[in-house]
Amino acid sequence: MPDKKNDIKSILFPTVGILTIVLVYFLIDFNALYQSFKGDVKFTTQDENCDLHKSACFIKIKDGTSFKLDIEPKTIPLMEDVKFSVKSNNLNLKDLYINIYATNMFMGEFNYPLKNLGNGNYEANVTLPTCPIGDMQWNAEIKIEKLNETVGARFQFKTDK
Repeated sequence: MPDKKNDIKSILFPTVGILTIVLVYFLIDFNALYQSFKGDVKFTTQDENCDLHKSACFIKIKDGTSFKLDIEPKTIPLMEDVKFSVKSNNLNLKDLYINIYATNMFMGEFNYPLKNLGNGNYEANVTLPTCPIGDMQWNAEIKIEKLNETVGARFQFKTDK
């Protein structure tokens, strides 16, 4: 006569194992886990004397990629179209974005794709929000994701209104 305890064990353990695997698969954010192994973004910031209201600013990041950011119009108006133009020595950048956010007040975070114009030239048309307080300070960041780390360029600028 077969042992009913062994029959239950032979069905119960594989079932519990499969259910555990399914739950782990749906409950763990594997992308967040992967990103945590990569660590924080290692940003290089523009020279403090560079003013995007006057000219383009240049940054060479850790991996040797350089970015030159120019903003037009130079007044950097709010609630109007502003063109962010990027020139890079790396002609093979794919899925490049510029992330723009205010640093002295939360105004939201704006992530714009940089359109590849060819020959290392990229651009995005942006509309920055207005703030009644004025004198807003902004960061515009470009990141490159590598297999084991993320590096980037951080440009800083101000707006009057």
